[in-house]
Amino acid sequence: MVPLQFFILKKVEILKLIESDHHIIQVKFMNVEKNSLFVGDIFQTISSMNVNIDMISEVMLEDEMRIDFTCSQDDQKNLDRALSLIRSKHPRMQIYQNRQVAKIKLESHEMKDEVGVAAMLFTLLGKHQIPLLQVTTSEVSISCVIPLEYVDLALSEIQNEYK
Repeated sequence: MVPLQFFILKKVEILKLIESDHHIIQVKFMNVEKNSLFVGDIFQTISSMNVNIDMISEVMLEDEMRIDFTCSQDDQKNLDRALSLIRSKHPRMQIYQNRQVAKIKLESHEMKDEVGVAAMLFTLLGKHQIPLLQVTTSEVSISCVIPLEYVDLALSEIQNEYK
């Protein structure tokens, strides 16, 4: 992660850390059974192979779940072993990997007291047709997975918008 700059939000000076990570893998599980033991087993298998997971998000669908997560490309071999075990234990699940992605992250402890930070970021990315492949948030950060080819544009536009 490379810190890029400070910027101003709503005319109030707030320290914002903007980072990008081009060295990630996004993994998507489709047709995941809606059962926390099942989900726990999946992540226990990944953990047992020493894969360090970063972002995790899930979507509850009618009869199933979709789970997305990211990890470092450095974990590729261990991830492949874990996914092979998961496929053998849960054959109905579909598993996809995408290495042509990057993560951008905005962070500030003051963000928790600001309304609309995510809305402004999503609007800015949307204005430039930058696809959001995965999003996770906390009180103090917003992380987005986007296609690798859009990272420079996204970072440039964020810097331009908030300088």
